[in-house]
Amino acid sequence: MSINKLANDLINVKEAEIQRLSWFDALFTTIKNDLKIGDTYKAEKLADLGQYLAQDFHHYSEDDLAGLKKESEVEL
Repeated sequence: MSINKLANDLINVKEAEIQRLSWFDALFTTIKNDLKIGDTYKAEKLADLGQYLAQDFHHYSEDDLAGLKKESEVEL
């Protein structure tokens, strides 16, 4: 794999990471606002969604890391 391809892959990973983190920011802000107004049912459902997204993000991050490690081993 060329250096340019690796750099592009890392850029794509970071762009996806930033997007996913913006989702968490919006989600947790909404949960806090729901708790302030006493809408605990909606806050609980949003927290469940946040947990799902965090687990999904973790899974894809592990896959990305494994792929990058595998590609770097092939180049060595």
